[in-house]
Amino acid sequence: MVLRIVPTVAFPTVQDAIDVSSPGDSIKILAGKFDGFEVTVQGLKIFGCGIGRTIIEGVPAGGGMNGVLVIANLNMLQGFTIQGFIGNGISVVNNGCILKDIESINNQGAGFLIINPDNYLTRCIAAFNTTGYNITTSSLVFDCQSFLNKMNGFETIGNDISIINSTSEKNGENGVLVGETNTIFENKIQNNRTDGVELTDENSNIQRNTICHNGSNGISVLTGVSGNSIDSNIVRNNGTDITNAGILVEDGAMDNDIRFNKAKDNVEFDIEAQGAAFADNTFDANQCGSSDPATICT
Repeated sequence: MVLRIVPTVAFPTVQDAIDVSSPGDSIKILAGKFDGFEVTVQGLKIFGCGIGRTIIEGVPAGGGMNGVLVIANLNMLQGFTIQGFIGNGISVVNNGCILKDIESINNQGAGFLIINPDNYLTRCIAAFNTTGYNITTSSLVFDCQSFLNKMNGFETIGNDISIINSTSEKNGENGVLVGETNTIFENKIQNNRTDGVELTDENSNIQRNTICHNGSNGISVLTGVSGNSIDSNIVRNNGTDITNAGILVEDGAMDNDIRFNKAKDNVEFDIEAQGAAFADNTFDANQCGSSDPATICT
């Protein structure tokens, strides 16, 4: 196992250090500004001096558009900022990587693009990108932040993705766009321009989140969506017009369980089941001030 320091005479760039490394080696990036890089060796630890001190903002990785491109398995990246790229801040296209204490800001694509399974992100920040986090397959995101992105804060459009104890706020579209068999647990989702949480597929668990002050619905369950559990969320002060609700279940959504939620001061209803949605889904033990039908509230 070898530790390589960037920049030095031997390794003026991060890519120089990666290209001669072997699995198990470490690369320390000092404070300063550096070009993007492509991680082509598995099992490396690449760490900077911290967010805002080690900054990746120069030439994109591998001659492309992304700041950092990870194409090898089982790497750990920690402690730096990625900013200002035409593509994504960081793209992970392999398995079993850990991203920790990484800030990805002001990129024209996603702050974080994760397209292979079993990756773990913690204490990461995505801001001022087009999308904060675009995750297309099973991964865990814990204690991360997404704010002021142009579109969605989190897009969990793949299967078996968990977003836990994280924050999504002030994004230009939805706070969290949810795909199939995802878990959205104990997050703060607030002040997003459209929905706090939008469910587009089946069998996800939306539990114990605080969902407040979003411009459209707090939680929306779209037509054709089924098998989701919406349980024990606090949903307050969402919506701006009569088409909105704290929890909106559209006509054609089926077999979803909406239980034990506390909804208050939403526009126009705290909980609304459109058309046949009241009969086709389960509403149980929700506390709310107004609903359509009125029997939803207890």
